[in-house]
Amino acid sequence: MKVKATIQRGTRYLCTKIGEIVIAVEQVAVVKGLAMWEVEREIAAGIKKRMIVSQRALLPLQAA
Repeated sequence: MKVKATIQRGTRYLCTKIGEIVIAVEQVAVVKGLAMWEVEREIAAGIKKRMIVSQRALLPLQAA
């Protein structure tokens, strides 16, 4: 079941859970009406880690 969200795949967001910039990969689940997203962050040159966070933890980056 998908939830209509303002999060877009492939877009960069600030993840408030870890305080780093992440890329939204895909919506993977809905828990208590809240979309859960798989996101990817870069740890080092070429090394990436994926994790699942709630939609609420993702804030869009503002253009400077």
